[in-house]
Amino acid sequence: MSIRRLRRFLREPSWLILGGLIVIGGALGIALARVQTDAAPALLGHAWPGDVDDTRGALGALLGLQITILTVVLSLNAPVIQSAANQYSPRLVPIYLKSAPLRRAVPFFALSISYILTAIRELGVIEDAGVRPRPVLSGAIILVLVALCVLIVFLARTFRFLRVERVLGLVQELIVSATERRIQARLKRLPLDPAAVLRLPADAPSLLADTSGYLADIDLQDLTRLARQWGVRVRVCITVGEYIDQEEVIGWVVADGGGPVEPQVLRELASTLVISSAREPDCDPALGLRILVDVANRSLSSSANDPYTARQALQQIRSVMRRLAGLPQGDWNVVDPDGRARVSLVALRLRDYLFLAVDGPLHYAGGDPEVLEEVLQIALTVGLLARDAQDRAAAHALFARVLAEVQGSPEKDRFHRLLAQAERVRASFQGESRTRVERGRADWLPD
Repeated sequence: MSIRRLRRFLREPSWLILGGLIVIGGALGIALARVQTDAAPALLGHAWPGDVDDTRGALGALLGLQITILTVVLSLNAPVIQSAANQYSPRLVPIYLKSAPLRRAVPFFALSISYILTAIRELGVIEDAGVRPRPVLSGAIILVLVALCVLIVFLARTFRFLRVERVLGLVQELIVSATERRIQARLKRLPLDPAAVLRLPADAPSLLADTSGYLADIDLQDLTRLARQWGVRVRVCITVGEYIDQEEVIGWVVADGGGPVEPQVLRELASTLVISSAREPDCDPALGLRILVDVANRSLSSSANDPYTARQALQQIRSVMRRLAGLPQGDWNVVDPDGRARVSLVALRLRDYLFLAVDGPLHYAGGDPEVLEEVLQIALTVGLLARDAQDRAAAHALFARVLAEVQGSPEKDRFHRLLAQAERVRASFQGESRTRVERGRADWLPD
């Protein structure tokens, strides 16, 4: 588990950049603190002259200025986070903190602070009471100015997060990253067969969770390797994102020969399941989808009454459903060369994502035409892209559900546009290439 955490830490380049700049700043501070001559070109001006005590005092003042400005900026940034949590979804807070532009300004402050602290320490051991040029202070001033300029730029970019389009786009990018760059990239390297069936006896040993929390990820490659190494077959019965208690059953294991399975083998297999205290969007597209649904639901509440924001969220959901349709459908069954399942994982199907995406907005929509129109588009997207008959049936059922809400409304004039779109969706489901609505529009649309 520690090796896996180390790999995850090394995959975060921000920490490596931050550590590298701290080391560079410390080395520069020590090196320039020992320089006591004006070696700078005339274009840059002369180094600031002064004794050791004056130089240390000036460096301390610059350090205090940086800390004060950084504290004020971070305190101003807190209302932006609070606004996103209250207006959209509290699950946006960790995503925002991970993607906030101000994070990119922190390494520059770390560079200058490390430079100043090491310079102050180095000047404290220099025995020189004379007034001499101190390039170390000139360097500190330059670094502080660079850090402040970068902070201003990224602070201006931070206010873009107040726009709902930026918030929704950020969530969609995370879902795309989870589906295409993580899940699909992993599954492509494994032999999968959704039709394979792993049959386990009733007395198969249980696979237990070693801690409580949310299932954040499953190292399917490592799990398959261990299963083949120990000669066992594994079935995991929970999906990524579910909450589990310690010692709760998360699957079953059976030996190839039908004999008992050693406790050490069970512990090794359970260690491939990453359990964390909070859900992570990296390998959990359902979490990102739920955030978009939260935005739509809150926009349709009586306090917000903002159906257009809900429609924008549903537009992002439609794009997400298109991405999710590319995932392997059904359980993820890793098979051996003989075609028998070695490892089997329960996975969400496209219809499960569809129900999660539209059930809340339809409940809160109250027959709003804008929301229902976008739900129709989601049904069309899923119905055309679904590869499973039951997924297509779920899209058709959603289409019928929307029409039922329209037909039961006493104000059918409001739904003239929606009914026209419904005809187009019905024709698309039936395989027609051009509907009567599109032919009618050709009479009045300009060339």
